[in-house]
Amino acid sequence: MPFETEKIKRKANENYEEAWLESKKYLKLKGKYFTIEKKGKAHPIQTFISDARKKMIDFGFEELMLPMFVEESEIYKQYGPEAALILDRLFYLAGLPRPDIGISDKKVEKIRSIIPNFNKVEELKQIFRDYKKGDIEADDLIEVFIENLAIKESKATKIIDEIFPEFKSLRPIPTKITLRSHTTALWFRVLSVLSKKKQLPLQYFSVAKKFRREQKLDATHLYDSYTLSLVIMAEEMSLEDCQTISMQICKKLGFEESKAEIKKATSKYYAPQTEFEIFVEHPKTGDWIEIGDGGFYSPVSLAQYDIEYPVFNIGFGIERICMIKTGIEDIRKLVYPYLYEDITFTDEEIAKGINYKYTPLTEKGIEIKDAIIETAINNREKSSPVEINVWEGIFKDKKIKVSIWEHDKGVKLLGPAALNKVWVKNGNIIGLPPNETPDGAYFIGKTYLEGIANDMAYSIEVLLDQNKNSSEYRVKMCYRASEVNLEIDDVIMEYIHSAQNKIDIRGPVFIGLSFEVINKK
Repeated sequence: MPFETEKIKRKANENYEEAWLESKKYLKLKGKYFTIEKKGKAHPIQTFISDARKKMIDFGFEELMLPMFVEESEIYKQYGPEAALILDRLFYLAGLPRPDIGISDKKVEKIRSIIPNFNKVEELKQIFRDYKKGDIEADDLIEVFIENLAIKESKATKIIDEIFPEFKSLRPIPTKITLRSHTTALWFRVLSVLSKKKQLPLQYFSVAKKFRREQKLDATHLYDSYTLSLVIMAEEMSLEDCQTISMQICKKLGFEESKAEIKKATSKYYAPQTEFEIFVEHPKTGDWIEIGDGGFYSPVSLAQYDIEYPVFNIGFGIERICMIKTGIEDIRKLVYPYLYEDITFTDEEIAKGINYKYTPLTEKGIEIKDAIIETAINNREKSSPVEINVWEGIFKDKKIKVSIWEHDKGVKLLGPAALNKVWVKNGNIIGLPPNETPDGAYFIGKTYLEGIANDMAYSIEVLLDQNKNSSEYRVKMCYRASEVNLEIDDVIMEYIHSAQNKIDIRGPVFIGLSFEVINKK
């Protein structure tokens, strides 16, 4: 059963610790209920990355992992006077300081209001001293409380939450460390080291995330994105060589036609008039889209790292490439489809989200369900009034009789829609007579009669457990799926509503069922 989320939230607002401790009751700890379904699917970006890595290795590049963090001073070494502008796009890291925590007599009294006769004050002081020094990690603090003070987890949490506000009043302190906004910031240091250990030429690549403090997030801007970054250090090479290699890489990435253009304004870490952009044509719009940027590193920047030979670098925007390949126009829908893309389901996927809400749980219950279906189908044309015995026998230590009936005069045992089948077509859920097979529709394997029979058999199981001796089950005109025991997954229901599709399970069903206890066994 789904969690009672509103009830849980209210409880947590009133008493979080108590709500947390009680939450275990919502979960099954033993039993075999679930197996993995065949739903495997790769993200297009990760598929491209996997393919690109293999191609770069085959082309002659060695893969490296680049550090995530960059000291601010590195930016100044690479960009010179332009660094002050570049820093605006960086994310700086910050950390919470370890607080000085005093234990006054008043706090000890409060602790004793939670734990009567608490006498491990010195042990508590030592814990906080070790925490301040960094000998105890923050996420281990509760565990240390439990072990060193011999108290329960709930009490430890309550003491931290209610008696030591120092933890809640902490504010982050910024550092001079940044998240990389460009893989260039790392290649300089890497090449400086490797040029002293490896023979030229050096040919490396890395698929790395970069982080930009964009002023807005929209169809073309995200805080984080992937770059396929490559560098070559050689004793001698030309800009023409670099552009030729770039075109070859474009072909390997799936773009037969591409062009390079020298940028009018050159970033300071590139040599003047050597920075160029790579463009490919969008197959749908015909626009030429920039997918890569490269050039010779400036000898001035290289000198800051004692690098003596020319270095070519180029970076390809992976998300932009994947947008072109998939035809998606909003980068957010490509990267985070679950947040930005409209929900879509195939008819087959919708069918999997439609099930009978109630089904019998016992062998006798299933036997009754099957008997209802068989008897109803075999006698569907009988004129009323009519009552037919469906099943009779011992069930849960009682002898019972199950009947199907129609008391109104001048009609058949079953209404015209009783045998309807349930289909999905173009996102719509529809019920149709058994002799109709709509073109392009997907039959979900369920019928009105089967749903009703399952519901009746399940009800008999429940009523017998409740010591009820009789019951009638009647479905006349059907207007909703629930009236024939169909339950539609909430996600599927949301999709149907958002797509303005329909659920049409209407029809004159007119089935009457009853059961009664004849006598005890």
